[in-house]
Amino acid sequence: MWMRWNTGQAAADRYMAPRHRLVFVTGLYLAYLIALYGLVGIHGDSIGESLVRLVTPLIELGLFYSFTEWLDGRWPGRIASALVLLIAAIVSAIYAVQIYALYLSGNFITVLAIENRTESRIVAQRSLYLALLIAVVWWLIHATACLRARRAPRPTSSGLLPTQRSRNWLLPLTLALLLVQACLVPWQGSTSLLEVGYRQAPIGSLVSNYGKVLRSNLMLPSSRQTDSAGEAATFPLEKREVYSTPLSFASTDNDATIKNVIVIFTEGTSARLIGAYGGQYPNLTPNIDRLAARSMRVTHYYNHTAATYRGIQGQLVSGYPWAGGGGDTDAWENSNLRSSMVSTNYRSVPMTLRDLGYRTNFLSPHHDTVELNTMLRMLGFDKVFSFDDVSRDIAPGNPMYTVEGALSDGELFHALNLLLQRHTLSGASQPFFTGVYNFGTHAFLDVVAFGLKYGDGSNPSLNKLHNYDHAVGTFLDYFFASEYAKNTILIFTADHATYPDPAYRQVAGKDYQPYFVDQIPLLIYDPFHRLPATYDANGRTSIDLAPTLLQLLGVRRVDNSFLGTSLFEDNHQPIGFSAIGREFYATDAHGVYPEGSIPATYLKPFTDDKAAVEDYYRLEKANRIFEPLH
Repeated sequence: MWMRWNTGQAAADRYMAPRHRLVFVTGLYLAYLIALYGLVGIHGDSIGESLVRLVTPLIELGLFYSFTEWLDGRWPGRIASALVLLIAAIVSAIYAVQIYALYLSGNFITVLAIENRTESRIVAQRSLYLALLIAVVWWLIHATACLRARRAPRPTSSGLLPTQRSRNWLLPLTLALLLVQACLVPWQGSTSLLEVGYRQAPIGSLVSNYGKVLRSNLMLPSSRQTDSAGEAATFPLEKREVYSTPLSFASTDNDATIKNVIVIFTEGTSARLIGAYGGQYPNLTPNIDRLAARSMRVTHYYNHTAATYRGIQGQLVSGYPWAGGGGDTDAWENSNLRSSMVSTNYRSVPMTLRDLGYRTNFLSPHHDTVELNTMLRMLGFDKVFSFDDVSRDIAPGNPMYTVEGALSDGELFHALNLLLQRHTLSGASQPFFTGVYNFGTHAFLDVVAFGLKYGDGSNPSLNKLHNYDHAVGTFLDYFFASEYAKNTILIFTADHATYPDPAYRQVAGKDYQPYFVDQIPLLIYDPFHRLPATYDANGRTSIDLAPTLLQLLGVRRVDNSFLGTSLFEDNHQPIGFSAIGREFYATDAHGVYPEGSIPATYLKPFTDDKAAVEDYYRLEKANRIFEPLH
């Protein structure tokens, strides 16, 4: 019996010896195809595109196979074996995380995801650990087979042990596959369309995107730099006026002597699901719609950048920050880079209003360990109310319901109501400017157990927007019943558009293109002016928010470095312009056009705007956005 077992095991080893690596590669390839066609549901490819989509991962997996086979035969020692197994572990891990990314977002890991990795807690679900566990088990099976194969004689087709000559074909094959892989490099990185390109493959895409991140970090201000003459002598963006013509809207009979401002930056929310903007889901956003009915609703208005760090900073300084959202992690979480960024001089809305006697505040859902709060303080807010402030001082007896470590939307607006009720935001005769940012509508999240779901609760995107709307409603109930409704401009907008995760794509509409630029809400409630019910921005973007707000307040002659123009003035541009790092888009009333798909009539203004943004990046790196105040 024992002899038969040994004989059978030896036969199995002889069978697996030349095939174990092929089995390993085949398993990864099949798992990828199941994820691609079973989870993502790729459709719409031509026959040629489908063939390329199937072959591209075979090239990188074939490269792994041929190189490790050649290496294993060329240097059959322990060091080579360890290197082969290490490479196999890396390949297995990359395929696991990319398959998980396909499951979660319908796309490979993007540059934006890499640069926002401090928020990985949002996507670190049990299914991720399951995918990694399966990858580890598959690698262990492969490693065991490798070790057993090294002890087993591997016959050639003639029944003889392999010689070096029988493996000579592996090196030319490896070089040929490497050449083909190099030819595919230009198509491996993230594209403006946030879905898997037919020429992309898991390893090539991840390597390409990490390369983009490393190159982009060279743009970050690791130290203060000067111009070519050796001195940062000029600040070409500085000007002395915010707008040039008086506001065309009549004033109301409001005789309030104080003009407060509240700006709500909704996390990652496009306009298309909101009822007031034509959303097709009944009673999804009744409270936001209620606000829209009492406000000026701005249409065809797009985000000018992403993600949150860029979105909030960019709107408050009317610029295109290089670091933030995509790039915020590498900048704000690095102590050396952070110190340089904090010392970069901007002229923001809170800085301007503070100099005019306003008390400036920001209500953040995050703990102070999150660097968003550091950025907000850099922007000149007198006080940033954090999660810690809410739990310790504002609502100490209230149970702190959280979403991934941040205040829930309900808790956030409850805290805002308390701050208003207690007149904490300013003194009795001092106006205030307050910003608010929520977290519960972030991509990849669903409402937590106590949250309000929409309909049958099957779609997370609908759930979290409906739950957020309810939280906003509790604030609006208080606001419109208080004296603040008579002396406070209330602006409702978003930090950026909705990230197109699978749940959102299901409900976004047939005309939706999964770009990270889209129309976002802008509702302006102004008790001091007779604003129209609707106002067409005609494709303009959130770069214009800061000058628009200051024009409503009548703040005209102040030093600033705004790139934007008030929405109430003609900026003499046929397009809006959005920039997310090195990804550039044109916008108009009809849609979004990524670079490479710009209509011919827009090429000249697009090229000019792109050059202006790249100049902004260079000036920012040299700390030449705004001259330091002495």
